[in-house]
Amino acid sequence: MVADQQDLFSPPLPADNGATDADMADFCGHLIAHGWQTRREISAALGWDDRKIRLVAQALGGRVVRCQLGYKLTSSCDRNDLPHMRQAADAAGSQSALMRAYELAMRHAIHALVG
Repeated sequence: MVADQQDLFSPPLPADNGATDADMADFCGHLIAHGWQTRREISAALGWDDRKIRLVAQALGGRVVRCQLGYKLTSSCDRNDLPHMRQAADAAGSQSALMRAYELAMRHAIHALVG
């Protein structure tokens, strides 16, 4: 019996969050055409609600910069975008730390219940 070997060199696929390939293509196409876009601008252009915009951007992972300025394709960024890219990375790191602290608190609570 041969087990499938994990591809260690490809980026992991995003979790299935409901975003379709067509959604991701539409989102990327819009950003290619318009550069930085706010959620409101994307919503007006694509007819999507905030939740769908967040889900599609999340499914695209590091291919999209998500920051206070809005959304932009990473491949379209230049050196002038570095402060915004850093802000996005810092925000993700902060959120990650908060989620990790919550995970550890839950594991401690579970351990306290089951020993």
